[in-house]
Amino acid sequence: MPIGAIRVFKIDPKAKIPCRASDGAIGYDVVAFHELDRKTKEVIGGLPVTIGPGEAKLIGTGVIMAIPWPYEAQVRPRSGLASVFDMELSNSPGTVDPDFRGVIGVLLRNRGEQPFTVKTGMRVAQLIFSRVEIPDLVEVKSKDELPSTRRGEGGFGSTGLLGIGLGTGEYDRQQEQLDRYFMEIVLATAGRSNCVRGCRRKKDGQYMRSKKGGLIGQKRRYGCVIAKDQRMVASGFNAQYPGSSICSEVGCLRDQLGIPSGQQIEKCRAVHAEQMAISAAARSGVSIEGATMYVNAEPCLVCARQIAGSGIECLVILKGGYGDTHGLHIIREAGIKVREISL
Repeated sequence: MPIGAIRVFKIDPKAKIPCRASDGAIGYDVVAFHELDRKTKEVIGGLPVTIGPGEAKLIGTGVIMAIPWPYEAQVRPRSGLASVFDMELSNSPGTVDPDFRGVIGVLLRNRGEQPFTVKTGMRVAQLIFSRVEIPDLVEVKSKDELPSTRRGEGGFGSTGLLGIGLGTGEYDRQQEQLDRYFMEIVLATAGRSNCVRGCRRKKDGQYMRSKKGGLIGQKRRYGCVIAKDQRMVASGFNAQYPGSSICSEVGCLRDQLGIPSGQQIEKCRAVHAEQMAISAAARSGVSIEGATMYVNAEPCLVCARQIAGSGIECLVILKGGYGDTHGLHIIREAGIKVREISL
């Protein structure tokens, strides 16, 4: 769920609520208001206050926040203070927990050679809000119960300073292998499509089929596979919705209405492959949060909007698939990673 509004209390009317400096900024700039005692966190004086070289002082913002569970606010340095004045946060990044109801403070340390004066209203840090996961820590009786890795017990510095490290190339190779595997399943699933638009017909109006039963001239074969933790959790292909007339028996509705390709896509008996896969996961009670979706064509605008709100983390598309349906910009705007693969 989105974080929504956060209630903020100013201990003094002159204090400033953190705010973003631009429309594209994700950090909320924190404004200095007074000095706090580093041990008691009590107010010990107003501003300005000077921090000498090597010194650190706790600067209070004058605001208290009620951050909802399970979110946090990370207190991070501002690049301008660091690059120009050598001022840093001693506990960077600091964390403001959901249950904290004290005044937010910034522990500024002077790493430079000149004294630095903190003035009232100066932007001294920034807050980044993010959702956190609260896992259950389960004790095991043996180290052998822990999954093994190529790195093993290598700790600090074990991957070295130079070179590519232990796993970049191997990770990419395995990822490509996995993508190919699932995309081949997508193409096999797409073979179940029963869309008849553009298919060849006999003189009696019946659609022509191959010896294996496939529709001759069929071009709209779309498949979708949703994978999570390296296993397939749902699949789908384009076909008529349950209970509708069968297009191979009554003909293509879009052909009958003379609708050009890509237009008025709502006027169709078909459920798209992506929609069928998402519905299949929902019916099975399977979460697709953080999953990867594989498709052999770019999603249409309708499917793209549904994917954007589904929790899918990555979309893998078959390169050279069915034309540009303008759905990718919606996918990317939603923060979903997009990869292409060739077979």
